[in-house]
This record gives sequence, structure tokens and C-alpha cells, in this order.
Amino acid sequence: MGPIGMIGFSAIGLVVVLWLVISFSEASPRRTVLEWLAATGIYVALSMLFLNLILTAVGNDNTVALVAFGFLGAIFCSGFFVSLVHLVESLRGSDSGGASTTN
Repeated sequence: MGPIGMIGFSAIGLVVVLWLVISFSEASPRRTVLEWLAATGIYVALSMLFLNLILTAVGNDNTVALVAFGFLGAIFCSGFFVSLVHLVESLRGSDSGGASTTN
């Protein structure tokens, strides 16, 4: 397993553990941080999946797959950066304008 797979599977493991912790904890600023960390982990896992598919498409010289997976990869990478900004805001304790991972 290469580094892309290791990062992706680690992110999935982190998300599963965080989902369990979030499910059994009461609403608090700490839980908000964990929610944004889990959301960021989902985007990391999806970004690694599409990065792997992009690299496979390049290796197979498949332009259609490259365009399709490249578009989806760009969407999930941008979602990663949005959730990362919200994670940093929640770590700082600042209000993110009512943004929440649960609504």
C-alpha cells in the first residue's frame, strides 16, 4: 500500500472513531471541534480516493476518466479547505457565522 492509501485509510479510521465519540458526547465547543475534524477527515479520505483514480487514469492514458475524476477531485479538495477553515475557526473559539456540520 502506497502513501495515498495509507493516508486515505487512516482518515477513514479517524472518521469512524470520531463519529463514535461525537455520537455519545453532549453539545459543547469540544464536540464542535471534533465534528469539524471528522468532516475534514472525510474530505481527506475522498480526496485521496480521487487522487488515486486520477493517477490511474493518467497511467492508463484515459482522458475521459482523467477529466471526470479530476473534476470530482477538485470539488472534494475545495471542500477539504472549507472544512479546514471551519476547523481552525472552531479551534480558535470564534463564531463561524452559524455554520455547523450538523445542519
